[in-house]
Amino acid sequence: MAWTPNPETENRVLLAINLMSRRGWGVEKAAKYAKTTRRTVRRYAQHLGINLKGKFGVKLKPVLTPDAKIVDFLRLMKDGKSATAAARELKTQVRTMAKKTYKGVPIIVTDGRRWVLNFVPVKDHAIIYYGKLVGFKDNVQGRGELLGPDANKAKNKKKQDEDYADIWWQLDFDDFASTLPVERVADFWKEEVMNRLKRRLESLNIANKSLVAKFKTNTEVSNDMKTKGRTGDKVSELETLTKRYDMRMDDDVNSSLDDRFDPMRGLDFIPKNEFVKGNKATKRTAIGKFQLFFLTKGNLVVYPKKGPLMLSFRYDLADES
Repeated sequence: MAWTPNPETENRVLLAINLMSRRGWGVEKAAKYAKTTRRTVRRYAQHLGINLKGKFGVKLKPVLTPDAKIVDFLRLMKDGKSATAAARELKTQVRTMAKKTYKGVPIIVTDGRRWVLNFVPVKDHAIIYYGKLVGFKDNVQGRGELLGPDANKAKNKKKQDEDYADIWWQLDFDDFASTLPVERVADFWKEEVMNRLKRRLESLNIANKSLVAKFKTNTEVSNDMKTKGRTGDKVSELETLTKRYDMRMDDDVNSSLDDRFDPMRGLDFIPKNEFVKGNKATKRTAIGKFQLFFLTKGNLVVYPKKGPLMLSFRYDLADES
């Protein structure tokens, strides 16, 4: 039977090859980060026509075409490398890259006797943040063993429990624009994303007398509410969603990238003279989809039932500089 490439695996390999080229990582490290194997990287690289130079005991180097090096070339120069150094690192030449354009505009221009960037590269990423839920007395909700986008995948089926649910929250950004390297984006923005998410979901700003009355039927909860000065009828959006008192997101937050890596996905460039904080060109808004997941063996229940809660995250790309 003829071998058929798997699209998801191919995207993992593209990520590994991108990291090998841009970061100088070995195939073993890059494959592990991309959640694939050294053997798979070799096989798919051959299928994709990407030559991996190297021999036993020597780090493999992907040989990419000049067009595939544009983003890496721009990022290297943005990080302080000269055009000559960037070209040398990517195994190409400055005169070759000087001919490359984006929408008819050269990617580098001369300033006196030096080559300088004419654009700042911006790329869309699919970012996922997720973590455990904690409630009254800081109790972790659910079994606390599986969580996140991989929890319901085939490799974790045997780890699922038939009666006791694993519970977690998850925030998905399908298109998060950034100038940062792919492996840094999620961590860079995590703190600010979580600050805004917590303000949105944990603030006591929703009037719900019936839910407050339900909470107070528990003596310990009622006493805790008095201690915290919760004398009104306000609850948080997270309490409303779960119908549980003092529901919060755990401080330990995980982040990952969507598996569908594409080096040219959502690629854009901002003219250098427009890359200034507060400028319209650098302002972005990413829409996050917040959901709660309750997973037992063979059954995944997602809340809210009517669809995700939407978080509008406004930010400025210039803060990444």
